[in-house]
Amino acid sequence: MIIKNAKVYRTNEKVFKACDVMIQDGRFKQIGENINGENIIDCGGKYMVPGFVDIHTHGAIGIDMIWTDVDGFVEISGHYAKNGVTTIFPTTMSTEHENIIKMIEIVKSARTSPELKVNFAGVHIEGPYINKNRAGAHSLDMIKNPNMAELNDMLNVTVKSGLHAHITIAPELDGAIDCIKEANRNGASITMGHTEASKQIIDEAVKNGAVSYTHLFNAMSPIHHRDAGVAGNALTGDTFVEIICDGIHLCKEVVNLAYKVKGCDKIILVSDSMSAAGLTDGEYGLESLKVVVKDGKVTVKGTDTIAGSTTNLYLELLNFMKFTGEKIENALLTVTKNPCEAVEIYDRKGSIDISKDADFVILDENYNINAVYVNGKAV
Repeated sequence: MIIKNAKVYRTNEKVFKACDVMIQDGRFKQIGENINGENIIDCGGKYMVPGFVDIHTHGAIGIDMIWTDVDGFVEISGHYAKNGVTTIFPTTMSTEHENIIKMIEIVKSARTSPELKVNFAGVHIEGPYINKNRAGAHSLDMIKNPNMAELNDMLNVTVKSGLHAHITIAPELDGAIDCIKEANRNGASITMGHTEASKQIIDEAVKNGAVSYTHLFNAMSPIHHRDAGVAGNALTGDTFVEIICDGIHLCKEVVNLAYKVKGCDKIILVSDSMSAAGLTDGEYGLESLKVVVKDGKVTVKGTDTIAGSTTNLYLELLNFMKFTGEKIENALLTVTKNPCEAVEIYDRKGSIDISKDADFVILDENYNINAVYVNGKAV
């Protein structure tokens, strides 16, 4: 297949260039001018951008990933595809260890299904190794200190068998630094979240392999003028920061603040979506909790505690450009290159470059999604 007459996003230069793209065996084979062959698709001057990558998502369209089966994962994959997301990291909640292992095994089975519309490149294990004081919507009964035996169980069914593991840990917990070292040594990536860690502990975690912060400002100690807190250290450090850019978790001014400090090179947009994403307002379940969705905002029933989102990366990308005034050429990094670098899959995804997987989105002049391709196939 040859894509012609497209404005192709060139990640390294952060520009669009008019060129042809040859796709063969699900990968980008050739990029340049006057490429000829069979099965030509004329884009009519539209934008061709890398597929979006969501490394933090719990569910959508009524499906909670921690409790679903292979058929559920196949069904939910269509929701992501239609919103330009071509790779996801199904994300756990704080629950019994055996439930986490079971979900990972189901993800591994689902990723080989010929009916799956997006890539499952890994899993994000969010909880139970988090601080109870910053639990958010996680069940307090399920939260605990890191456990090396459990961690090795998770590593055995993920990175040691070809599935990347991205793990949220509060680094101040007993045993956390040792677990961060072990996870990093075995090829997992660590993100710090649901935490009240001091700068000294954060520095130790980063030294031992922590690469990002889970949903910046949410479920972490805030900035105070005499104590930067986790949020302040996240902003001033060199690691990536996740942002839920739905206009609910963070107001537009705070998104703009993070952008002015970190720039597009260190921000990762994530949906943190839960099962009500893509559905109407109403009452839904989340693990053992009841949550209420009103005007797209999810809260634990009877409280003001936010419990995930109902957004998707495409909407967040538009929000990010609106909130910051940034142009798409730079903003695209937050949903393509950056998440892939954080979870160590940028060697095969996240940009339109030769030999990488042919995951891409066609946008019109108003940035509406016109088509989505995964491994070179229209989905």
